[in-house]
Amino acid sequence: MTLHTASVARKRQKNDGIRISIMRFNRHYYEYDMWINSLAPSRELLFAYKEGKINWGQYETRFRKEVLEKNKDVIKGLGHMASNLEVTLLCWEDSPEYCHRRLVAEECKKYYPNLEVVIK
Repeated sequence: MTLHTASVARKRQKNDGIRISIMRFNRHYYEYDMWINSLAPSRELLFAYKEGKINWGQYETRFRKEVLEKNKDVIKGLGHMASNLEVTLLCWEDSPEYCHRRLVAEECKKYYPNLEVVIK
């Protein structure tokens, strides 16, 4: 199956499968099936980047340490789920270029090299 990424602002698509929010903050009107906030950046890290106190490279390094390294079992489970079902990781950013959902999807691919990953 496939692991997709998308902005939570995008309406549900037929091929989304299970929509999983990995955001720090959620709103009741967001359309998702699960919320795994352990895969979200800490409040401090998120705001340090959003406020321009750190650049993307610094953010990515800290995110890998703070989230990806500490949540290997969650990421492996997510990769396993996406190997068997259609799964879409959701975050707020419109573009995945500077969004942690891309980093999480890429990390899943490390554990499941045959996993198809579609980053949008």
